[in-house]
Order: sequence, then C-alpha cells, then structure tokens
Amino acid sequence: MLSAYLDENGKLTLGEKGIPEIGDNEILIKVIACGICGTDVHVFKGINKGKPNIIRGHEFVGEIVEVGKEVKDLKPKDTVIVDPNIPCMNCYQCRNGRIHLCKNLIAIGVDLDGGFAEYCVLPSKQAYRLPNNIEPIVGALAEPLACAIHGIDRVNIKEGEDILIIGGGALGLILTQLAVNGGAGRVFVSEPYKEKRDLAFGFGANRVIDPTIEDLLEVIKEETRGKGVDVVIEAVGSEKTILQAINAVGDGGRVLFFGVAPEDVKIDISPFEVYRRELTLLGSFVNPFTMERAVSLISNRRINLYPLISEIIPLQDIEKGVEIAGSGRAIRVLVRP
Repeated sequence: MLSAYLDENGKLTLGEKGIPEIGDNEILIKVIACGICGTDVHVFKGINKGKPNIIRGHEFVGEIVEVGKEVKDLKPKDTVIVDPNIPCMNCYQCRNGRIHLCKNLIAIGVDLDGGFAEYCVLPSKQAYRLPNNIEPIVGALAEPLACAIHGIDRVNIKEGEDILIIGGGALGLILTQLAVNGGAGRVFVSEPYKEKRDLAFGFGANRVIDPTIEDLLEVIKEETRGKGVDVVIEAVGSEKTILQAINAVGDGGRVLFFGVAPEDVKIDISPFEVYRRELTLLGSFVNPFTMERAVSLISNRRINLYPLISEIIPLQDIEKGVEIAGSGRAIRVLVRP
C-alpha cells in the first residue's frame, strides 16, 4: 500500500508498505480521507521532530475492511472516525479520569502508523461509527472538533458572555460555531485572511477583525466600552497572539491557550497582574471523552464542517498538500489515498 512517512533522515517519503495484519481486538480500515494539521506541517518541514518510519496522519476517517475475532460492535463496511490518542489506563492520571494527561500516552499517526496511507490497522476501541446520513469525508474533521469541544468545556462559556477568538483556521472556525451555539453574547474573531473572516461571519461571529489593518486591542476596548471580553480563546500559538489574549480579556476573565505554541516560545507575564486582575489562564490538550459528542454534533448537523475543507489531494501529492496547508491561506487540506 502507498503511504507517507518520515525516513531515518526526517524527510517526508512516499513508499510502499505491506498491508498490516490485524489482531483479535483490532480493525483494518481503508482510509477515505486524512487531514493535514499544523503539527504535521511542522514535522514534515523539520520544525518539530517526528518518529522515523511511522506513517503520519491522525485526523482521518475510513471504511472497515476487516475486524478481529473479538470485535463485536463494528463490522465491515462501517464508516468510522478515529480517536488517535491511546492512554495506558493504569497510571495515576488515567485512574483519576484524566486520560489525556496519561504519562504513557501514545497516538496513532505519531507513535503508531496513521492515516496517510491506503489502509490502517487500529484498536477497535479507537473507532467511532459515523452515521449513514453524513458525507463520510467530513469525518476527517471529527477529531479536531472533539478537541475544540474539550476546549469549550475547559473555558466554561456562560450565556451572554463576550468571547474573542484569535485565529480563524480550522479550529478557530469550529470554536466560533461552538461558542455561538453555546449562547455567547457577542463573538469576536481576529483573522488576517479575508476568506476565513467571511466564514467566521457566516458562522455567526458578531465582529470580525483584520489584525493587519486594525488594532485588535483598540477594537476590543471600543466594542466593550473599555472592560475587555469575558473569555479569550487563543487559537494560533504565537507569542504575539498569546500576549494579545491576556491584554484583551477583562478583569476576572478567562484565557484559554488552545493554539499549539512551539515548545521554546516564552512570554513575559506579570504574576501581580494575574493576581490583581484575578485572571484565569487555562490550557486545553486533545480530546478526552469528547468523540461521541463530536459525532452527535456532526450527525445532527449542529455544526458545519464542509466549508472548512479547502482542498482534497491524492496521497501522491502530499508534498504539495503540506505546502498548501503551511501557507496560512488554507483552512484544512485533506489527503485522499
């Protein structure tokens, strides 16, 4: 089968690998589509390190070809989405219900072969059946949606609160829809690209801001009569936007660090300011116990994922796809093996 992986030198490589055999509790799926996320771009471009000879791709949907003899709740021809994160269920965090903070966490497409291939084998417990009323290809965005649901849970948006989302990429636009659906008073979105701003407005944002020509903090100050917003979700992961988030939130407000910043990024922040303004700073990591809710939102058409698909490319053109995904203009590029 054709697959995309990192070779021993960290270079993106297209090559043939044998279709793996399945175990008793595993399934073999034929991949329908797999999204190229920001982490994939960084790994394929050598910005972040990746495990060599592992097939990348963790945002994917597929059709079951074969099931192991112990698999009872799934069958061939079922369309399934994949939760890539596999906890050990034995460590302190797992035993206290925080499986995403598992000290032995491994992930499909990171530590185990993933979705940039024609076929993938995975534990059956990592698969969630997608209802027949849904276009299968949107299932490739179910995992990002599940991560966004966890982020919204973490920041605990209350009805009527003013929300600022910094970044209008795939996750920022999903977060925008979730915030609107959750009863936010006003939703502001800051995004430099017009196509993404237009989508944010179409998804219900009250005010979209172009930070290349507008002063984000001045706009928020004017719109909120100087008090700042109640919640900021930073969905970029840069030093500049993280500092903007802290400065845009009002006293007593909450800031969610959702965007994935490089590990070496540091910010200057005054502990006295956090104390005096009684700020709450939160992180959000992956998707614990939210995949079923993602399926429900998709199947009941409570969220619109299709407009977030910028381009669909064949696996043979994955290098081109990585370039498009890393350009900043694309929302989500999908690979179709």
